[in-house]
Amino acid sequence: MGQEVKDHLRRALSLMFKPLIRLLIAQGVTHAEFSETAKEVYVEIALRHFEDEKRVNKSRIAILTGLTRKEVKNVIDRALTSSYNEKTYSRPTRVLTGWYSDPAFQGPYGIPLELPYESGDEETPSFVGLVRRYSGDMAPRQMLNQLVQAGSVVEVDGRYKAVSRTFTHAKLSAALIQRLGSVGYRVFSSAARNIDKDEVSTGQFDRMVFADDGCTEEVIALFDEYIKDRGQAFLEELDVWFSSRKELNEGGKPRKETGLYMVHYVEDKEELESLQDLLQERGLTED
Repeated sequence: MGQEVKDHLRRALSLMFKPLIRLLIAQGVTHAEFSETAKEVYVEIALRHFEDEKRVNKSRIAILTGLTRKEVKNVIDRALTSSYNEKTYSRPTRVLTGWYSDPAFQGPYGIPLELPYESGDEETPSFVGLVRRYSGDMAPRQMLNQLVQAGSVVEVDGRYKAVSRTFTHAKLSAALIQRLGSVGYRVFSSAARNIDKDEVSTGQFDRMVFADDGCTEEVIALFDEYIKDRGQAFLEELDVWFSSRKELNEGGKPRKETGLYMVHYVEDKEELESLQDLLQERGLTED
């Protein structure tokens, strides 16, 4: 694969990741957890689609994925053992864990101390000292704001008190999370298959319609109402089509899940900008 193609794929990947990473951060999924998941998928896809041998050749998988042989081994070992779902704690969780377990930040009977935001000397426990010990370079004020907003910490007479050992993000149901994975897989698999197709007109149906010059919020609301009505009617028509052709599925032959996914999108122009654009907008330049 040429470098130009790789560069285009990376830019496309960056764009696809933006709404997903925003959701992951909101739900407390760390980069380390995301990275480990990406490694697992790389190994699985290399095995499933690019490795013809029946045995598992770790060296070949390492070459295909760019992972080290040790990383490949770790991924495979996790997949085969009960430690597969080990958790990498987020920074807020690490701070709270330290507050509840480190004697330097505990009072009598192991109760977390009520901490001042900062102190004049390193010997006196403070929230700033707690964050530096358990969250490295994370800005203490931002950490405090997150913990207060989550209800894990409250302010009492100018000091800060830990009231919960856990840092709780906005909750999503298991069903919604599973749907996110299913929708993403179906959309991306069709798009990737159409890009990688061998011949013209051999891909799956993939079309869109959009307003040439964009729409105001009021028109977007009208469009949303319109497509909810017309789109639902079309999906019900397709459901009837499937039902009326059940007998065409011959018994004993393998079957694959198939269908049509329709989605109304509204772009956020800011998210279409690159990290470089954002940094320059905020006044940062090369050192």
